[in-house]
Amino acid sequence: MNGNPEQDADLKIFEADDGYVVYHRERDRVHFLNHTAVLLLELCNGRHSIPDMVAILEKSYGLEAPPEKEVTEIITKFGQEGLIRFN
Repeated sequence: MNGNPEQDADLKIFEADDGYVVYHRERDRVHFLNHTAVLLLELCNGRHSIPDMVAILEKSYGLEAPPEKEVTEIITKFGQEGLIRFN
């Protein structure tokens, strides 16, 4: 994973009662994301690196340790699902 992740242009994000629904038009797929995952997806705007995202989540949630493994796993899954690409 080189470069900064960026959302696919064909995503539509909708708030739901217990999280968010992401519709990927190109693949005609629906994804259900919790608040943390959608925050990461929103940070995938081409301006934030993965280490930036780790630091933002650590600070936002007041974590005692940086969530490097968790962020990397989620970003990897986003890439596999075609939700993001790297610029």
